[in-house]
Amino acid sequence: MHRLIRPALVGSLSSMAVFGAGGGTVAAKGHRFMAEVAATPQEQQKGLMYRKFLDKDRCMIFVYEEDGSHGIWMKNCLISLDVVWVSADGKVVEMAENVPPCSPMRGDACPTYGGTVDARHFIEFAVGTIKRIGLKKGDRLGWDLVLDDGTPVVGGATVPKEKGKTTAKAKRRAA
Repeated sequence: MHRLIRPALVGSLSSMAVFGAGGGTVAAKGHRFMAEVAATPQEQQKGLMYRKFLDKDRCMIFVYEEDGSHGIWMKNCLISLDVVWVSADGKVVEMAENVPPCSPMRGDACPTYGGTVDARHFIEFAVGTIKRIGLKKGDRLGWDLVLDDGTPVVGGATVPKEKGKTTAKAKRRAA
């Protein structure tokens, strides 16, 4: 299988408009994270590069149509982060904690992380999230997302509804 290496992501997610209207929620161990979505090759290439901060209640999820070896590298990243790879049903199959940025002095000689187990998606969280919420391999995450074009992407474990909010799944049922 061809190994895809995507730049890892870091930075502030203060605006969900970085890639347009896409976004949503990722849930893990009773915690909800406001998610940015990287669904296109261009979004996945750019990710959260050059950002200086990632709030502890934010993340970026890289969505793929098929399982694969989705390794990452930290070129052009400014801060460390935690990364979680999940199967199509949301099961955590691989994790990397405190993944450090790669110094610009290294050029393209940055190490890769993850991608040793086939996964459907991966999610990048603020450094310390895995430990803070007690996430382990085998746990299940869920996601309730909307792509830039309005397509809902719902999967994994059930995402608890936030009070007063309508989920992408509920919007799809209503349509």
